[in-house]
Amino acid sequence: MNALTRLALRRPGLVVAIWLVLAAVSVPLMLQLPGALKAGGFDNPRGESAAGQRILERAFAEVPEELQVVLHDASGDVTRVVDQAAALARPLPHVASVSDYRQEPRWLSADRHTTFLRLGFRADPTTVQNLIPDLRERMTAALRGQGVRVHVTGTQALDYDLSIQSEQDAATAEMIAFPLLVVVLLLVFRSVAAMLVPVVLAGLALVTAMAVGYLIAGVTDVSILFTNAVSIIGLAVAVDYSLFIIRRYREELAAGADHLTALETAMRTAGHAVLFSGLAVVAALMALFIPRLMVFTSIALAGITVTMVALAMTMTLLPAVLRLMGRRIDWLSIGRGGTPADRARGAGPLARLHRRPVPLLLALAVLFALLAWPMGWIRLQAPVASASILPSSADSRQGIERLQADLDPRDLFPLQVVLTAPVRNGPAPLLDGVRAVTEVTGSLRQAVSSAQAVTDLGLPREALGAAAAGDLAGLPDEARAAFAALWGESAGRYVTRVVTTAAEGPDSDRTHDLVRDLRDRLPSAVGPDVDVHVVGPTAHGVDFDDVLVRSMPAILGTAALITFVLLAGAFRSWRLPLLALILNAMVVAASLGLLTLISQTWLGQRIDSTTPALVFAVMFGLSMDYMVIMISRMRESYLAQGDHLNAVNEGMRRTAALVNSAALIMVAVFVSFLAAKISIVQQLGLGLAIAVVLDAVIVRLLIMPATLHLLGPRVWGGPPRVYPDIPVAEEPRPVR
Repeated sequence: MNALTRLALRRPGLVVAIWLVLAAVSVPLMLQLPGALKAGGFDNPRGESAAGQRILERAFAEVPEELQVVLHDASGDVTRVVDQAAALARPLPHVASVSDYRQEPRWLSADRHTTFLRLGFRADPTTVQNLIPDLRERMTAALRGQGVRVHVTGTQALDYDLSIQSEQDAATAEMIAFPLLVVVLLLVFRSVAAMLVPVVLAGLALVTAMAVGYLIAGVTDVSILFTNAVSIIGLAVAVDYSLFIIRRYREELAAGADHLTALETAMRTAGHAVLFSGLAVVAALMALFIPRLMVFTSIALAGITVTMVALAMTMTLLPAVLRLMGRRIDWLSIGRGGTPADRARGAGPLARLHRRPVPLLLALAVLFALLAWPMGWIRLQAPVASASILPSSADSRQGIERLQADLDPRDLFPLQVVLTAPVRNGPAPLLDGVRAVTEVTGSLRQAVSSAQAVTDLGLPREALGAAAAGDLAGLPDEARAAFAALWGESAGRYVTRVVTTAAEGPDSDRTHDLVRDLRDRLPSAVGPDVDVHVVGPTAHGVDFDDVLVRSMPAILGTAALITFVLLAGAFRSWRLPLLALILNAMVVAASLGLLTLISQTWLGQRIDSTTPALVFAVMFGLSMDYMVIMISRMRESYLAQGDHLNAVNEGMRRTAALVNSAALIMVAVFVSFLAAKISIVQQLGLGLAIAVVLDAVIVRLLIMPATLHLLGPRVWGGPPRVYPDIPVAEEPRPVR
């Protein structure tokens, strides 16, 4: 036992008082967390598209942020309210420009029922998001009475609605999860007191972790998904850790130990296993820092924070509470559930299956291969220029869908090829690069419907060269304005762009493939003195997806290496950590295969590119709970008796029901997040629920013990040796 646990057992009242004060301090900080979180995070700020966008902002003085105010009149000409809407928008702070269909005729539908205003802002994203409620309110109040529907959409509006929905989803999931936890824990413990302790500790863990999150948000940008991650991970680990220790404590009491000895034994055994299990969760989540993407960093911070808080409570607050409660842990018992030892004997029939490990393992290996097979069909893609991540009731989604239904969505989200070259070389290399780009786009006729560049303005070659060199006097006014929108200069370099309209929408597979084709072909086509960037919403999504794909080997390798070292130290064996890695890989692959089959094949939903990495990192850590708790009990028996087969069977009998109970708790938590209206959270909840069922029911109860039977006693790393924190040689002295 560590020093903090010993302190909790000696001074339980003091420890409980400290945690209560800490919880009271955490509440006001937790309430401020939503306002400190940032929306977005689903882009790569170091990607090619982001670099090209910064060039455009400098060269053409483009505003960094935009919103679209969508106007729809189902029965009349919507243009009658355009001036009024523009007048309502201009007084808003930070508005730099207001554009409408008179500047871009394509912004008005053919039936004149739908159009939109484009508002440009010179402000940071958070400032723009803070303006959205006021903008919606004033537009709706002024125009609804005239029969005009108003929607405010755009990147920051989507992010704002995502922020609001994320907060609501977390609250809804918790409202569903806590009653489910109460029911499951009552079934497990058959005692109101034993049920209340994990539930209360889980609530305190969430409050404290949210407060820590507010402090972290003051130092770095934290995504709005922080709250969802705290809830989905925190509820699972906090309740499970309490379950493991309380279950062992009650088992020792049922075996005749006094409550102090029982508690100390529970902390030395189950507590020791919980500590390593929690560290394994933290180790796996640390791998999410590798991509350096805000959404992954935020989820890693959330998971690590709430797991560390749960561990701290489990090592200090829980033993202090159990010390104060004593045998009152069985207060208000329900039904006749028998002792934990009696119920553990239900795992005995499984031992008959383990006696023939080879056929069992071959059959289950085939099963897992079939479950993982649909992963071959997976196509990962972050939603871009799309509101599909949000529920249909979200205002920004309704605005996007209205534009896509009534206008040509390809014109709303163009791809831009940004070209730059040194001024000292003159404009000729860059003009040749533009011609090369138009030739490449022209050869991609099935993917590109149109492209506009300075070479398409109808100017004679000499006039075009003179204009590119800075002499615009010879150009007509209309040509001068068009040329200025496509050609500029910044930081000693000429800058131009080719505006490309894809043949399909921005979220289509073909448009994503188009971005990659252009990036593959253009650098060699434009010449060595010309730099080229492909920019646009789809390009932003491709950059995000690609950095994830490149980071996956490092994420997998880091999580595996850290976990291997951690478990090797815990179990003093290299075979057990290796077995853990293989089993976890099987679970993640099978769960992602099933998720692909359900979401992509049956429901027609694209798997978000963030989902596999998150399922892997979260499940990789959480599944160690079962591995550690079961192996620890088996090892405890092996160290005491030296009989490998009996140790495996005894460990199974003692932990099978416990693992099933813990799995049921995790599934209840994860299933509650299916009520979320954000597709990423839904997919994560479904993927984790599938993984837990596969891990607990098939892997831990069938595959792992059968493999241990097959490997024999060498799996423990040598002859029996007393495990330092397991009381085998002598009984622990009660704390006085």
